[in-house]
Amino acid sequence: MLLLLISFLAGVLTILAPCVLPVLPVMVGGTLSGKTKDRARPYVIVASLAFSIVFFTLLLKVSTVLVNLSPNVLSDFSGGLLIALGLASAVPELWEKLVVSMNLEAASLRWLGRSEKSQNQLVAPVLTGIALGPVFSSCSPTYAFILASILPSSLAAGLIYLVAYTLGLVAILLIILVTGRKYITRFPWAINTHSLFRRSLGVVFIVIGLAFIAGYQIRAELWVANHLPFDETKIERVLLEKQQQHHALTHNLGNSSVLNVQPVPAPQLQGLTSWINSPPLTLPQLRGKVVLVDFWTYSCINCLRTLPYLEKWYSAYNNKGFVILGINTPEFAFEHDPNNVAAAVASHGIKYPVALDNNYDTWNAFQNDSWPADYLIDKSGNIRYVSLGEGDYGKTEQAIQQLLGINQPLKTPAGAVPITQEQTPETYFGTDRTQNYTGSPALNDGTASFMPAAGLAQNQWTLGGTWNIAAQPITTVSGNNTLSFNVSAKDVYMVATNANGASDPVTVSLPASVAGEYGSDAPGGTVMVNSARLYHIVSLKELGSTTVTLHLPSGVSLYTFTFGS
Repeated sequence: MLLLLISFLAGVLTILAPCVLPVLPVMVGGTLSGKTKDRARPYVIVASLAFSIVFFTLLLKVSTVLVNLSPNVLSDFSGGLLIALGLASAVPELWEKLVVSMNLEAASLRWLGRSEKSQNQLVAPVLTGIALGPVFSSCSPTYAFILASILPSSLAAGLIYLVAYTLGLVAILLIILVTGRKYITRFPWAINTHSLFRRSLGVVFIVIGLAFIAGYQIRAELWVANHLPFDETKIERVLLEKQQQHHALTHNLGNSSVLNVQPVPAPQLQGLTSWINSPPLTLPQLRGKVVLVDFWTYSCINCLRTLPYLEKWYSAYNNKGFVILGINTPEFAFEHDPNNVAAAVASHGIKYPVALDNNYDTWNAFQNDSWPADYLIDKSGNIRYVSLGEGDYGKTEQAIQQLLGINQPLKTPAGAVPITQEQTPETYFGTDRTQNYTGSPALNDGTASFMPAAGLAQNQWTLGGTWNIAAQPITTVSGNNTLSFNVSAKDVYMVATNANGASDPVTVSLPASVAGEYGSDAPGGTVMVNSARLYHIVSLKELGSTTVTLHLPSGVSLYTFTFGS
């Protein structure tokens, strides 16, 4: 009974969701026709919307079992209807010519019409409601819970809760549409099908349709959670959490759901090249498997620290239908080189498929903005869990198990994320993103001789010698150059390359108090820079502040310092 009430309430609250608010003008506009007395349109729209939500939800569940229909088909269908309706409203003259050319003028008296009858009194509102069903149903955590947990175990119970959710949505939506239509029909320009208002409304239809096809809703809720001062589903989530715990106990599902995003179709992999450990793969090929799309780049220390967890999960669950796709999206120019990536994959013992995303095509398709970033996709092709940055390893493995339908002790190794608030942030040296530099002259593109600063404050760095400064790297020109950095960290890493293609020594100097506490790539305080990669240069016994000084020969390029505690 509690979930029944929550379902109805969720339908009411969905009207306030940020992914719904932009389409309300579309729905109010859909209630308008060329006739002021056409009062049935709001009721036709909400009835069609209700049918659309129930029908497409059941179709989605049945299709994933019987015909393996991609969820993208529903998004494209919905967006296509909105675009078609938008074109008819934005350019009514074309619609009228089409009616005439197809000899439909007689039929238009009952169906399509033209001029004041240019929009069919039945077809247009029906199509509007059907097209917007998937939009509304993707904006509620309760709907997602019904779809993912109730329907698979009980079709009858799931249908009851789904109908309750739909009734709540229809009730509040009908109030809005009837009230909105009553107000806006007072204005003649709102009724005139050739007015600028009606044409503009058609453009809104088209834009929303294109956005829905493009899948821009994939991370909308995460953005909202981080940027808006309100959460329209707070009450719903509190009640639903209790219900999920009860459902998990009574249905032997273990812990309550850790899935943290609404089920939305994953975008297709795009522009990937140079596959490693596998022939080229597509998400449709992997339907029926649980897929973890991991955005990483091989010189990113945050990404490298996640590798033991990824490799552990792949080893534990690969034979149970789990796949990891490592999408190497480069941060620096040298990471575009397939040979460099292949060498890094071999060096770290990565066994799962890895591909290069050199043009950021797949990165942009997922609207990603972080290294590392993990998107967990269920067997039906929907994104169900997102983790940005390091951490949450236990939750990620729980999500993997939940989507695989297994319940067993976690394989995730112990360990906290080695980052603290006192730690120096990752620091880039090139002019694209430089920060905290001090010294003479100022840091600008080109070659110059530098005089190091007399003293360094916390997190500041300075140069000595002759350097060529570029957008990404800074490169030594003379044979005697220094870089000093006052850091607060336990472990210090640098991303470096050698322009000479050789193996040249870089000396690491530390204060006497921490002398000898070098990283794994700097035995005895000497780093042999022989390839484009991340180098571990300092490893202190405990977190603290110290000044790290590099002495560099000519031809060595530095990109960034990054840190761990």
